[in-house]
Amino acid sequence: MFRENFLQKKDMPECLPFCAWRYNQEKVRIEDVVAPPYDIVSEEEIKKFKNKSPYNIFHLEIPENYNKAKETLKNWIKSQILIKDQIPGIYFYELKFLYQEKTYIRKGFILLVKLSPFEECNILPHERTYSKVIDDRFELLKITKFQFSQIFALYEDPFLETLKSINRNKELLYEINFQKETHRLYKISEKKLIKELLMFFKNKTFYIADGHHRYETALRFKKYMENIYGKNSNKDYNYTAMYICPMEDKNLLIFPTYRAYYLEKPEELLKRFFEFAELKKDLEINKNLDLNHFFEKTSQEWAVFFENKIRIFGLKEEIFENIKKEDPLFSEIPLYNFLQIFEKILNIKEENLKNAEKVKFIADRETLIEEVKKGALGIAFPSISPMILKKVAQAKKLMPHKCTYFYPKILTGIILNEVSGKDLNYNIL
Repeated sequence: MFRENFLQKKDMPECLPFCAWRYNQEKVRIEDVVAPPYDIVSEEEIKKFKNKSPYNIFHLEIPENYNKAKETLKNWIKSQILIKDQIPGIYFYELKFLYQEKTYIRKGFILLVKLSPFEECNILPHERTYSKVIDDRFELLKITKFQFSQIFALYEDPFLETLKSINRNKELLYEINFQKETHRLYKISEKKLIKELLMFFKNKTFYIADGHHRYETALRFKKYMENIYGKNSNKDYNYTAMYICPMEDKNLLIFPTYRAYYLEKPEELLKRFFEFAELKKDLEINKNLDLNHFFEKTSQEWAVFFENKIRIFGLKEEIFENIKKEDPLFSEIPLYNFLQIFEKILNIKEENLKNAEKVKFIADRETLIEEVKKGALGIAFPSISPMILKKVAQAKKLMPHKCTYFYPKILTGIILNEVSGKDLNYNIL
């Protein structure tokens, strides 16, 4: 499948195997110490995870303070709660889950990817970020010198060659049953296979799916470390740990995204929608309803949850055509079309609502319905395809915040990566 020869380079390669830090299964029960990404769980859920085990990853990822995380990390390493692999490898992550009575198995790789500014177009974003979040993540990284979770990125592999290659010589490290999902982590140590994979990934573009804030944090951290160590391409801070999977894989699911708006007299706002959009369907609220089944022209439609109804609206043709003229590419994104109505016509800016804590980005339908019961106006948007994400990223444009929801999420704490200024050994290549 891959070219056999591996080109020797004077520069460091774009991707590398590495020696990850992992939980010691002789000391902890792995199901008790991993967690979902911190930004999709509530304060109450964070407490539950922390109470689950004194070694839960949230004690590091969401600490009482940054220095406490550093001290906790030091103690865990000293007591061998966390241990470091001695042989570099690429980690293979298999995620089995059930969705609408169908079984999916999404597969991907965890490896080191060389950091590259967005303008170089080696790694491309698709979503806006918030400086406040980056400031927080940077302070944690600066003090601990550890990455506790991976950036999730996509790459092109139309024939899924990379996934087909992983039928040999992989060592099972973990099998974790977590929230009705099965997460399996393998390690690839065979040099020949590692070389084949790195050759495939050479000069590939990576499209960030989840983890825009973490990537920008890593770029900022690299500059910080260069001020200490100088520009040295052998140092570990030039790389970041990524979970990458092919965008063509049918097991890669992107869910609809949800928002809950807390506005005065939401029913009056709902009435104003009729000036710009037509009511296509009127349904009773049902948490098991597959909304994508009811969306026809996905870029022109969205669903409004209010009181006991789900109303599916479609933009009036003349309104949609005006948006399309202004930006043909973004008009393929349902959330963008909605925000054009919301911000330009109704003069309600989502950024202002976020600052005033009048909007929540919701991860799942059940939570949205709970917020609607409290009086919020809930909006659901159709999912977009990885190909639209790719087109937006290649055009160097940024979608609105929380425009995509990749499902399921990879676990925080399954792999840890140290970036303390050590030299990377890539002679195994």
